[in-house]
Amino acid sequence: MDDILIPRERTDAVVLIGVDGAERVEFIKVYAVDEGTAKRALEEFFNARGLFPADYRLVSRGSEDVGDRRAITTKSEVELSSSLARLGLKLLSNGILHLDGLESLYQFTLVSESLYRRIVQETRRGEEEPERAEKTEKTLEFEPLDVLSLGVDVLVENLRGVDLEKLLPPKARLLREPELRELIELMGEERDFPIVVETRNAARYSVLDFPATVRLPPLTVEEFAAELSGRLGFRVDPKYFKEYPPEKLNLRNVKALAKLVRALIEKKGFSGEGALSIAVRLNLGGL
Repeated sequence: MDDILIPRERTDAVVLIGVDGAERVEFIKVYAVDEGTAKRALEEFFNARGLFPADYRLVSRGSEDVGDRRAITTKSEVELSSSLARLGLKLLSNGILHLDGLESLYQFTLVSESLYRRIVQETRRGEEEPERAEKTEKTLEFEPLDVLSLGVDVLVENLRGVDLEKLLPPKARLLREPELRELIELMGEERDFPIVVETRNAARYSVLDFPATVRLPPLTVEEFAAELSGRLGFRVDPKYFKEYPPEKLNLRNVKALAKLVRALIEKKGFSGEGALSIAVRLNLGGL
């Protein structure tokens, strides 16, 4: 690739970067027609910008489907642009990569060591100092689950029952309660994809060094009632769930309980309140 820093229309590779207010390159993503071209584009970019590879960490590499995209531009990468913006970074590129006739692309994703440390520190600070982390998040506009879009290994203690699959970047592998021995072997292997481990007990994997650990607490009784109200179409009083144990106060149980209430209404003819009362007792195993 010639003139690697000059924005223009391209057919071989394009370089997307995230820069901070001082124009420092904190994030790099290369899309190319194949791995060799991606490597050359990355090397040329480093040389042209006077950057040192040792200052960056490779967090993702590999092929991904083109899908219905016709070109790679800053406008086409909406999700990436949004994630970078929450980190205070602006998405730029060296042009447009046309995808005519291509079914797949090869990509490299790198983050600066300083950005990597910042993400890890902010995540850990969120665990140790909830109140301080809340203020920091407001300042940075960075939500804990945003880390899933960055292509690093993450341990998620998901007591809230959030659907993580919708938040993963391409090629990320989601493992739910994996066996520790198998996970240790997998994380020790050379791979081109990030691992996201979902568990209800993060301590089980304490022997492993994840770059980021995210803890999602159970819903409050009020949150649980509000979520259920939204699914059922009528107001649900939080008093129904005062006796619920924390492990029941999650979004998956909201979905299950709503399904049970609707079944009681449709198949047994109960009123909404009557069906809810019975469903809560059934859900707790107390009928």
